[in-house]
Amino acid sequence: MAKNSRMGKVDRSDPRKNKSLAIRMVLKKLPSAKAKDVAAAVHQEFGHKVGQNMIYMVKTKSNMASDGRLRKSKNGPKDNPMTTAALWIDAIKTGRALLKATGSVANATALLKALDR
Repeated sequence: MAKNSRMGKVDRSDPRKNKSLAIRMVLKKLPSAKAKDVAAAVHQEFGHKVGQNMIYMVKTKSNMASDGRLRKSKNGPKDNPMTTAALWIDAIKTGRALLKATGSVANATALLKALDR
């Protein structure tokens, strides 16, 4: 089934037509407000009736960027060269050789910390 043709004409940058954007704008003003208060502010300011579940969804999505999980970088494998299993195996072999050369994990760690500076 084809998408509704009017969906392409919706202005996504207008908070009066975009509920999620309206919620994000109110959350910027009231970052520690409860969902009930945010819903009331969205209704008063932009005229949208939004549920608390939608507010929690928008809050969760906005916090996903700062949750500490690794993301794919736009720069490609330069940031993280460990992209294939073969590279992991090669790194493990290199690590094992480092442990044999230094004699202990403590020495290998000290060496790596010195090289990182």
